[in-house]
Formats: sequence, C-alpha cells, structure tokens
Amino acid sequence: MRKRKSLIGLIGVLVLLVGMLSGCLGGTSATGGSGKKGVVQLKFTYWGDPLEKKSIEDILKAFNKSHPNIYVTGQQIQGNYLEKMTTMASSNTLPDVGYFTEGSLSPWVKSGAIKDLKPLFDSGEFGDKLKYSIFQYEKDGPIAGSSVANEVNNIYYNKELFDELGMPYPPAKAEDAWTWDEFVDVAKKLTVDRNGKHPDDPGFDPKNIKTYGVSNFTYFYENFLFSNDGGIISEDGKTILLNKPETIEALQRMQDLMYVYHVMPTPASLSTLPNTDTALLTKRVAMDVDGQWAMQVLGEAEKQKNLKLGIGVLPKMKKAVTSSAGTPIVVFNNDNTKKHWNETKEFLKFIMDPSNSLPLIQAGLWMPNEEKWYKDPELVKKWTDTKIHPKEYKTAVIDWAMNNVQKNPNYFWADRSEASQIISPALDLIWTNKKSAQEAVNDIMPKLKKKFGDKYKYE
Repeated sequence: MRKRKSLIGLIGVLVLLVGMLSGCLGGTSATGGSGKKGVVQLKFTYWGDPLEKKSIEDILKAFNKSHPNIYVTGQQIQGNYLEKMTTMASSNTLPDVGYFTEGSLSPWVKSGAIKDLKPLFDSGEFGDKLKYSIFQYEKDGPIAGSSVANEVNNIYYNKELFDELGMPYPPAKAEDAWTWDEFVDVAKKLTVDRNGKHPDDPGFDPKNIKTYGVSNFTYFYENFLFSNDGGIISEDGKTILLNKPETIEALQRMQDLMYVYHVMPTPASLSTLPNTDTALLTKRVAMDVDGQWAMQVLGEAEKQKNLKLGIGVLPKMKKAVTSSAGTPIVVFNNDNTKKHWNETKEFLKFIMDPSNSLPLIQAGLWMPNEEKWYKDPELVKKWTDTKIHPKEYKTAVIDWAMNNVQKNPNYFWADRSEASQIISPALDLIWTNKKSAQEAVNDIMPKLKKKFGDKYKYE
C-alpha cells in the first residue's frame, strides 16, 4: 500500500512545468514497437506488485495488437510514485498517460500539467462512469478523469478459522452489518495469545498475540468517520469536520481496538506480520479490512494455497458505509499528447472501458467503473462468475458499491494534499498511542485554521 508524501516544492516545479509544456515532455517516434514506420508511440506509467504488472502489460499488448497504428509502452514505477512524477516533470520526461495518486492530483490539474477531460465526459464519448469516481475539484471545472477501477472497502476473512470456532461469518449485507459493539465482541473472541487466552481472560498477554481479530483499520479510517456521521471535510467541501464530536469518537474507538481491546495490531506489531494473503492463510489475522484490489492476491491464495476466502461488509457505528479509492488514469498535457490527441484518446478510452480490462476485473484487481456493470445481470455474471469471487460477493460488494458509498474527499477536495501534511502526522500520534483522539485533534485545528483561514467553516 502506498502513502501520500508531502508536496513540498511541487508547486514550484509545476509552475516551471507550465512554462515547459511547449517542449517535448512525452515522446514520439517514427518507428513503433512493431518496427513499422509511422506508428505513434505513447508511454504509460503505473505502479503495483508483480501480479498487477502482468495484468497491465497484458492489457497493453491487447491494445497494441488491436491498434497497429499506435504502440503503447508500459513503465512500472516502484517506490514513491508522486516523487518520481515530480522529478520527471522537472526533467521534461513525463509519460503521456499514467496512473496518478488521488490525493495529490489537484495542483497538477490547476497548473495545466494534466489535461482537462471534461469534454469527453460531457459528450458521452467516455462512457457513463460512476458519479462518485469522477475527479473534479470545482463545480463545472476541469475533470482530471475518473477511477480506472471502482475499489470499495470490505472485510476479508478466512472461513476456515470461523468454522473451527463455530462462529458465524461476518455479515454480507449492509442491512445486517455488525454494530460497533458486536464487532468488538467478535474481534475479542477471535483474538488469542500464544497461551490460548483471549483479551477478556485473566493473564492475557497483549505482547504475544498469536491471532489478531482484525487488521488494517487505520489505513481505511475515513470509512469509520463517515459511519459515525463524522469525517475530515463535508461533502460540499465547505466545512472542516475533524473537531466534530462524532469524528473524535470514531478516531478514539479505532485507537481502542489496539490499546484497550488488543484485537488489532499496533503499527509496530503490524510491521512484523506477513502480507494479507499469508496473514489470513496462516491465521495470524482473522479479518482484514482492505480494498477491492486485494481480491487479486487473495484469489491467487485461493487457487494456489486453498485459502477459504470470505468477504463481508464493514461494521457500522451509526450507519453502514464504505468509500471508494480508485486510481485515476490521467493524460499529461505535453507536445506528444497534443500532437497525437486522437491516438491518446483512443488508448484512454480503451483502458477505461471495462470490456477491455475484463481480465483485470475477473482477476480481482479492479472492479468496473460503469454503473451498468453492477445492474445488468449478464454483465455482472461476466465479471464475477469466477473461481475466486465468493458466493456472497453480490451483496457484500456489488450491492454495497451501489448503495453504501460515501464519496472520498480525494475526488473533490482541492486542498487535500496540503491539509494532509498537517493531519496525517497528528493521526499517527493516535495510532501509536502517544495522544488521545481529542488531544491530536486539538493540535490539528489551530494549524488548519492558520493554514486556510476563513476559506472553510469549522465545526
């Protein structure tokens, strides 16, 4: 999983970049990858593990085969993607099309470094994408794109462990979602130390836990702020909600999972656990909160290692809710994409069409980004009738994605990146138990007000 890094110095780079846009930032050649002259060349950058790399390279091969006049070369970027994009911008080596980190997109759109795709959306040429997956920071303003895949958050679990303990599986329908107290109770029953004791047992040893009830909550913490009628910012982008009592309560409840109930690994303990698939398979973790993309790795564990994978909806505080965190694919506004816009557009439309990315969707890496793929039974069957999608997937994921998504601020909050430079370090103090939720929020609010002044209202 990636973490958003600071954008210190980025704005200066982008100002420089705007002046360079008349230069050649992308690249074209008279000779394509097929060796034929007159083939337009494009470069596409992305991140991901080896499975994602294979999936992306396969879709690029399919495109190149079906478009003999265009050749797209893929470049996997490992490490800090945003940092490397910034370096490319300063050295005139940006790609033509590529993934982009959601929370850091707005400054690049504002600078003009990323092409406005609003005409494609307005004309209907780009397809009817899910409304909550569109990246637009001003009403009627530029659209940087939409998520290449819909990536809602769920609970993944090992059915075998629940069967061994004679416990019912996590609910697979939003209307049946565990209340917070029910969830904590289940997590305590699933958590056991190396002496066989549970958190409520005398002599339980929180420093020697064999199986944690749940993992990965803090990475997806905003789901639970939403669930408690809190959040970072209101959906209209006008009011900071961090100091709202409901937000603070939700943050404290997540801290308590680690340090009061001992059902979730602390950041220090998490670093010693294996990857999600191995953690579930070896029963080091009973339940894991993760994004849809985890289905690809977990699906491989199903096929290769006989993991009995289950999927359920998230527990609720006041309401059952999830969010989506799909990566946008953007067009960099350089000479090559300007000169070859029709070819660039052809590739963009291809990779953003679920029909063309079906192998990635069936493999569990992506979910479709168009509503019809969730409502048409034939289309639903086309992408979920596989060996890796659990039988409860229809209600736990498809219905969940249609009816219970609250829009992620990454899609509409232009100041997300700058605000995160203040918010994220303070939240880390909650996750490491150095401050209570109230204390951390008390530290954050004056800094936000100093940074943004009266631009926002405050609860």
